[in-house]
Amino acid sequence: MKSILPALCLVSAMLSGCVATSPEWNKNFGDAARQMRASQTIDVDAPSRNTAPPMIDGKATSGAQTAYATSYGYAVKEARQPPLTVFQAGQ
Repeated sequence: MKSILPALCLVSAMLSGCVATSPEWNKNFGDAARQMRASQTIDVDAPSRNTAPPMIDGKATSGAQTAYATSYGYAVKEARQPPLTVFQAGQ
């Protein structure tokens, strides 16, 4: 049993030289994420071919968003200024 332990230590020390080091790991860091992102893109040039004008203008969009928010009760109400009261001097 005692003769196996030094041989096992020697073999494990020799095999540790075959282990990949940090520069090898860093060279391939993020490759899997980049490959998955690239595989999800069907047509890279699709945004450049979209030349149709917008179908709704800013005022209509704002009104639609306000109506939607009001229907759920969380719309931000516009603050109104208090009415201006004019006092006449001397009376």
